[in-house]
Amino acid sequence: MWENEQTITQETDAARSQQKNDAKGVWFFAEHRDGKVDEGCLKLATEGRNLADKLGQETSAVIIGNQVKSLAGYFGPYGTDKALVVEHPHLETYNGEAYVNVLAQLVESDRPSIILLAATTIGNDLAPRLAARLKAALVARYTEIEVDREGKLTARRAIYSGNAQATVTPLRKPLIATIDTQSLSLQKAKEAKNTRIVEARIRIDPKTSRTRVIDYLKADPCAVCVSEAEIVIGVGKGLRSVENLNAVEELARVLGASIGGSRRATDEHWIVDERRIGLTGKTIAPRLYLICGISGAFHHTLSIKGSQLMVSINTDRSAPIVKMADLMVVGDMHEVIPELTKQLREIVKPSA
Repeated sequence: MWENEQTITQETDAARSQQKNDAKGVWFFAEHRDGKVDEGCLKLATEGRNLADKLGQETSAVIIGNQVKSLAGYFGPYGTDKALVVEHPHLETYNGEAYVNVLAQLVESDRPSIILLAATTIGNDLAPRLAARLKAALVARYTEIEVDREGKLTARRAIYSGNAQATVTPLRKPLIATIDTQSLSLQKAKEAKNTRIVEARIRIDPKTSRTRVIDYLKADPCAVCVSEAEIVIGVGKGLRSVENLNAVEELARVLGASIGGSRRATDEHWIVDERRIGLTGKTIAPRLYLICGISGAFHHTLSIKGSQLMVSINTDRSAPIVKMADLMVVGDMHEVIPELTKQLREIVKPSA
C-alpha cells in the first residue's frame, strides 16, 4: 500500500514538473467598452508585464468581442508582446457562459502560467467560472505575486480586515488571479512593443449557449458601484441619522456621484453594506472623493489612497482625514451640503 502511495506521489510530482515546464506566459483579460479600454485595463497590462519579466516569459492581452482587433494597439506602450484576439458576433457583449468557453479553449492550446483579471463586475464573474472549468487555483483580490528562481508562484491576499495575509501556492498552473486595479500603478514600458496580433480559431456555437444578453442599460451614475464611480460622496458618523441622507442624495444627483459610507455608516444601516468603503468593503480611486463627516480611521483611509482629489467636510480640524485631504472645509456637513448643492445647481443650470 505504501509503495502505491509513493508511486502516486512520484507521478504527481512528475506531472507538476511537466506542467511547470509547459506553462508559459502571463495573460491578462482585456475588458473593453464602447471600443475603448480604460485605465484599469492598462494598469493590468503593467502588472502583467512586471510578472512576465520575473518569469522571463511573454505577456499577452486576451481580447474577446466583435471587431475588437484594433484594441491591441492600446497595449504596445505598456510592453505587451502579444494580443490573442477572438472575434464573433455572439461575443459582442459580455456573456459569462460564452466567454469562459472561449478562454478555456485558449488555455488548453497555449497553457499560460498566470491569468490576470481585474476585480470588476465582469472579472469577478469570469474568474471563478474559469477556475472551476480548468480545476485551477483562484486567488481573489491578491495583493502580491512572488516568483522564485525556479518559477514557483506564491500569491498573497489580505484577510481579517487587512490584519493578516493569506499565502497561496498553486499546485498546478495556470494561476488565476483577480486584483483591484485601483491599487496598481500605471507605467509605460521602457521599450514599447509592437504587439503582434494572433487571431485565435475557437469553436463558437451560439446554439449551445443557455443564456443570451438582450440589452445593456447605461447605469445611473448615482447607482454605480463606488469602486467604479468617477465621483464618490462618502458619509460617516457625522451623518447622525438616515433621515439626513436626503440632502446627500440631492448633492449626488447634481454631481452624478455614487454614495458610499464608512464602517460606522453601514453598521448603523444608513448605508447598505455593499457600499462600505474600507478594508472590509470597497477600495475606491475616483477623480473626486467628497468626504462628509468621516474622521479618517485607518481601515477607511487605506482604501481611498487612489483618489485623485479628496475634499473633506468636517467640524474637527484635527481629524486624521485632514492629513490626507487636498481641500478641507471646516463646518457642519448639514449646513455645507445644502449650500454646496444650491451653488452647484446654479453653475450647471442650462443657459436660457
